Amino acid sequence: MKSFCILFFTFNLTFIFSSVSAAEQERPVGIEGSVKLFKLAPVKVDIGESKITVDYGKVYFSKVTITPNSENVGKTITIKLRESSQPDPLPSTGQEKIGVRYLEENITLRKGPQELPLPVADKRLMPVSIGAVMPFRYVDIYGWKGEFSEKFISVEFSRSSKYENRGVINFSGGQTANELNRILDLANHTIETTSFAGIFVDGDRERLPYEADAYINMLGWFANVGDVTVPRRTFEYLVDHPSWPTEWQAHMIFMAWADYLQTGDSKFLRKHYDWLKTMSLEEAISETGMVDVTKISQEFKEKLKVTYPLGDIVDWPPNQRDGHEMLANNTVTNAFVYMGFMRMADIARVLGEESDRSRFSVLASSLKNVMDAKVRGQDGLYVDGIGSTHTSAHSLFIPLAFGMVDNNQRSGVLKMLATKVGNYGGGFPGSVFTAQYLLEALFESGEDDLALALMLNKTERGWMNMLNKYDATITHEAWDVQFKDNEDWTHPWGAAPANIIPRFILGINATAPGWKNWEIKPSKVLTFSAKAKIPTPHGLIDITYDYPKRKIVFNVPEGTVAKLNFSQRSLQFKPGRHEAVWDVQ
Repeated sequence: MKSFCILFFTFNLTFIFSSVSAAEQERPVGIEGSVKLFKLAPVKVDIGESKITVDYGKVYFSKVTITPNSENVGKTITIKLRESSQPDPLPSTGQEKIGVRYLEENITLRKGPQELPLPVADKRLMPVSIGAVMPFRYVDIYGWKGEFSEKFISVEFSRSSKYENRGVINFSGGQTANELNRILDLANHTIETTSFAGIFVDGDRERLPYEADAYINMLGWFANVGDVTVPRRTFEYLVDHPSWPTEWQAHMIFMAWADYLQTGDSKFLRKHYDWLKTMSLEEAISETGMVDVTKISQEFKEKLKVTYPLGDIVDWPPNQRDGHEMLANNTVTNAFVYMGFMRMADIARVLGEESDRSRFSVLASSLKNVMDAKVRGQDGLYVDGIGSTHTSAHSLFIPLAFGMVDNNQRSGVLKMLATKVGNYGGGFPGSVFTAQYLLEALFESGEDDLALALMLNKTERGWMNMLNKYDATITHEAWDVQFKDNEDWTHPWGAAPANIIPRFILGINATAPGWKNWEIKPSKVLTFSAKAKIPTPHGLIDITYDYPKRKIVFNVPEGTVAKLNFSQRSLQFKPGRHEAVWDVQ
């Protein structure tokens, strides 16, 4: 299975780049007018003897227009656009070309504004009115004569017209606070700038929506913006253009449920209910009692609309799987199916579909019982699949995140997880994608200290590596270029901190659909101050955590009720402005 997935994924990338015209024709419905161009001001201009470098501070998906003065009209200049601070293209670390963007073009300047032509591939998914954009931070200009200032160059970046920086968090009070701010800025800028196509895409190289990527992007989008238009447009695009990983199918159910929790609007659930039932993979349960991807019928694959070979992924790239054995009856795949069943039971309950609710609950229970019997080792830990004797980190934290680990097994799982993290020097044992689920599993299990240590780790397997080694301003596809030879540096599946920090460190979460009820439950690792604004359908939650004074000051928007939950007590608050003593753990 591992070889199959690698071969397929390589084919997929080749197909995408060889079919630009087809990709252009597959623009999402309603995409025109969904994005706008915004003027970008440089933060620094270096004028040297032979080269001018304009630094825009962060990477954006942009286009460049040059308006020369009379001295340069008719001159041929060289323009280089680059993501990296390195002056030349980054070298490949493997067989495929690295996805970090670099473009060099010679243009002869004419009178008036002149837009730099970009590759045709940079038009993919873009509204016709916007055209091609590419990610870059730096513009190098060679051959310019005489005076130069920013008035001669215009850079405009594309962004969703729905984007509004409503969610704001700032920590203060020490090194940990500062490092969290850096990581949060990285994740939040990722959420902003990767909205360039008006739809959630996986990154610049493919520029395609993927279900798992879109789910993490959606959670960060809600924390930053609160808008549902872009998430729903992405969801409905994926209904007609699903991707190949088996586990990704369940993420459509996760997205639908996250939409309901954010909005309280069940109409979107009803609209897609029949499709969500199909995506649950109920029809794919094999004679083992688990989903076996090798035995899914062609008829059901056609029903799923998957046009590529269906395959388990566990994590990506394969070297991020912690040695996971890719067996037909895969523990990680079936954990996602289990959680899909659980969420489908919730959705059926909301929609009043009682027989479906009961059936999905039974399906979830039955699948867990089968997995406990067939893929749980003698030590009580899940192995990687039927026939395996190996336990990857993923076979530990994915079931843990989904509530599949019984209380009497929890300590053993957490102990082994800590060992796995130690095996990687304190870095993440999986990819930037599965960091979402590992952090959820740890925080929900009360392992806040280990979760925070992972978030701030300085190994090559963490966000600080992106920041310190590469001066990243958007999250990368992999922790480091050594792990993925063709990685791009514009991958929002790495932006988990955008949702993890408000949900688990600040502890602000909706406890009822549409934020009618919500809670504040500060993490025990929050030993410094913070100020935050969290968007809800009822307005902003404006909150201050004053650590020196041990108090929390916050507002409760009209139409909502808040609970302040500590380990020893709980307080309820009606709409208005409130101040409470902070029980620091």
